[in-house]
Amino acid sequence: MKTHLLFRFLTVLPLAAASGCDSGALMEPDAAPTTQVARATLGFIFDSTALATPPTGGIPTTLLPGSAFDAAVLQRSLVGTTESFSQAEVPVGTRFDMESQTWTIERDPSEGQVLVLNKVGSGPETPQDPALLQRAALARLQRWGIPTAELGAVRQVKSFSQSETNGVVEAPTLHRHKTFVMRAINGIRVEGHRAVVSHGPDGSFQRALISWPALARSGHLLRTRLTTAEIEQRAREALWAEGETTGAVHLSWKYVPTQLSTGEWALTLQVAAVMPPVTGTTSTEEPRVIDVDVSAVP
Repeated sequence: MKTHLLFRFLTVLPLAAASGCDSGALMEPDAAPTTQVARATLGFIFDSTALATPPTGGIPTTLLPGSAFDAAVLQRSLVGTTESFSQAEVPVGTRFDMESQTWTIERDPSEGQVLVLNKVGSGPETPQDPALLQRAALARLQRWGIPTAELGAVRQVKSFSQSETNGVVEAPTLHRHKTFVMRAINGIRVEGHRAVVSHGPDGSFQRALISWPALARSGHLLRTRLTTAEIEQRAREALWAEGETTGAVHLSWKYVPTQLSTGEWALTLQVAAVMPPVTGTTSTEEPRVIDVDVSAVP
């Protein structure tokens, strides 16, 4: 019997983040770095260095427009094709599916989500420059309408597949080059919003999975009047409420999106209190993230 495993690793090339990037982690914020200055209080060791600069900026003037999720814009600007598409007769909720000879597109304008799939597939592996693939991915997203002011951290990875036949594990083979682009406003990560652009082993565009809904022009709560000491106290109370009593805690800013009645999304400033992973003899518990209310104001 033959089985397949899929895994990825971060490329070792030093890839610079785009302008306006935050320093957030690939999926979730990392645990507190041991080299940073921390303060122990009542059982918790708070690393508050990421809170040293309070948010001050407003919502950027240029934002991804809601029209970016129109079928014609997706075909022309994101996929870059002139092929004719057929539409699904009945949408699934707020999701619309369409398909051409080469491409499948699933779009949900209400949620700001898009999935693009290349039905042809990739050719044989050829040498690729990860930095060039990353620039190509960013250019594709910006051509679609994502402005520089919304670009956060960028990560370049390779995913591999590995087969096993009758207990014999074969050598891993390259599956995809993936560019992860996080959304950030004024350098602060927007929770849950990101784009993943995938290229095949031959460098061809194969897939895009995007969650990047249109932001409202007003209604955002982007700042706080609390001091760092007050935020630490609120983090302590939030951790106690979750049953935590001791440990290292890394505090960092984040924006949490909420959908308005207009269909657009507004951002609210919060602080993420992140505790390190716990590794046992048989398993590893992921880093725990507790949201901290900071009484955000416009």
